[in-house]
Order: sequence, then C-alpha cells, then structure tokens
Amino acid sequence: MKTPSKIFLVGMPGSGKSTLGKQLAEKLNRNFFDLDAEIERMAGWVIPDIFEQIGEDYFRELENSVLTMLIKLNEPAVIATGGGAPCFFDNMDQMNGAGATIFINTPMDTIIERVKKEKSTRPLVNRMEDDSLAQDMEALYKKRLPHYEKASFTTNSNLQDVVQFLESAKS
Repeated sequence: MKTPSKIFLVGMPGSGKSTLGKQLAEKLNRNFFDLDAEIERMAGWVIPDIFEQIGEDYFRELENSVLTMLIKLNEPAVIATGGGAPCFFDNMDQMNGAGATIFINTPMDTIIERVKKEKSTRPLVNRMEDDSLAQDMEALYKKRLPHYEKASFTTNSNLQDVVQFLESAKS
C-alpha cells in the first residue's frame, strides 16, 4: 500500500491545520490546498462576507461543493479543511472514503489564544463575546468532536507523528 492520495486535516479553528498542512505537503512533495482559501477564490468573496451577506447555509453548500471538487482532483494533495467542514452534509464520510483524515487536536488554550488574534476573519468566532469566548469555543468543540473523532488519526499538530502514521499506513 502507498501513502493515501488525499490527506485531509480537520480540527477546530486555530488548531494549526493550514500551518501543518503546508509543512506536510512540502515534506511529501504534494500540492497543498486550504479549503477556505479555495472557497474564497472560487466565490470571489471572503468568507466573513459570505456569512454576513448570504448566510452560513449557503457557505456550507459552497464548502461542500469545493470539497467535492478537491476530492475529485486527479492528483495527490494535502487539504486543510475549515473547522466546520467535517460536521456538515456527508463531508467526513467523503473525506474518509477519499484518503486519510487527520484530526489536529490542539489544546483549547492555544486555540483560544490564536483565534482571539484573528477574530474578525473567523465568522463564527467573531460572533462570540470576548468574555465568553473560552466557554463558547469549548461548547463548539464538544459539538464538533464526534465528527472529528471519525478521523483516521489524531495528533496534537506534531508533523513527525503525522509522517509516522502515514508511513505505517503504507505497510
């Protein structure tokens, strides 16, 4: 067996999916796709504007369409998904069927620290009040965790752990 053609990174906003994805793609000599960036490129809008002007339901349909396109690409790739992507439609099942899914389970303190700095670019986080951000993020994590736990592998964003997992998947 060889390394799966598609490798999907899932996890909370601010968990480090894009950062780890770029490192992993470079190490594996593959293309890297950030699902949110691809949505913005194809829609011609930034995600906060999509949420604000058209709504989350439309965004989730768009997200599903772009994810499906990336899955169908005929090339090996590392794909960092948005935090909610695994939780809607049958996205997680699609990703599991198309390759390896890796849950980046970053400590909540780290996530909160990161999303506070970029709050305006994160539509769901932007709606959260600063004084309840930690509680709201914890609630969001608990809601999404059953979807994330369907991943093939879980790590705390350690590149070496991911590479070892993929190596073991080869044998």
